[in-house]
Amino acid sequence: MLTEYAGNLSHPLEFGHVLEIVAKTIDGAARFHINLCSAKTAVNPEADIGLRFSCYFRTDQIVRNARINGVWGEEENQVMDSHTLPNPIVSGEFFMVYILACEDCFHISINSREFCKFYYRLPLGAIRAVEIRDQIQVIKQVDHRTIYPNPWPAVHASDYFKAFSNDQPILFSPGHVIVITARCFANQRGQFIIKFMDSDTKREELHFSVRFDENVVVRNTMNKNFDFGTEERHGGFPFKFNQQFKLALAFTEREVLTAVDGYNFFSYAWRTPSAMMNLVGFKVTTINGLVIQITGVDHMQTGDPTCAAFEKYSRHDYECA
Repeated sequence: MLTEYAGNLSHPLEFGHVLEIVAKTIDGAARFHINLCSAKTAVNPEADIGLRFSCYFRTDQIVRNARINGVWGEEENQVMDSHTLPNPIVSGEFFMVYILACEDCFHISINSREFCKFYYRLPLGAIRAVEIRDQIQVIKQVDHRTIYPNPWPAVHASDYFKAFSNDQPILFSPGHVIVITARCFANQRGQFIIKFMDSDTKREELHFSVRFDENVVVRNTMNKNFDFGTEERHGGFPFKFNQQFKLALAFTEREVLTAVDGYNFFSYAWRTPSAMMNLVGFKVTTINGLVIQITGVDHMQTGDPTCAAFEKYSRHDYECA
């Protein structure tokens, strides 16, 4: 089954930022592409692409290029065969592409080994979106972190066992809205959990558990002893199995507001003082064989600390720009 990903970053790329992408192609894949763009191409087909990283399995090439003002530049590539270096990305297997933004170029590593440089053709600050496309089967991680001057957030070994990870390089603030586009399949009696955690302790400030086996969405928070408090279950169950949904989470000073497919769902009051100020993004886990396919995570800074009318971002006919 094919999938893809397109999402707006929470903050434009800067020197010292890193993107870490973990995914897997279908068996026998011919190619895939990772685009770092000025905007999602679904919103603006003519958006500048500051880096296109393309892997062509049949010709054993990994090609880098950029498209500025609608014009593709000169390709940079390595041809890999039995006489040179083997392709570090194997069709049908998981791979990790690590893209570090340095002073004048991207340093790109594949599967934790240095691979190449790509000198900037577009200012870093113009890159605001990430796309992963073409013959991809699983997308497990799209993390955006800072490693200079200070690492943020910290990488924990347990992160690699999540169904999906989306770390961010900035502190959350009132007016931040996240829109997750996804679909659930496989075991209809399963569950998925979205976890927003404290950056220092990894304690769950928001535990968002969607339980298809119970037709309920449970919300909770861990206390300082890592024990959960009283569950909140009201609001109904707006999710449909094997159907795409858009979930918007809007962060205010006192609570997080949610909407699904254009309709307000529930609000959840923070239980820890200034909880939002120490969040680092979110992780997703699954239970009982459920599979979640996340095809987009859009971050928006609305400029409105109350997040008024945020539910529009979760409509299927609204494209987050």
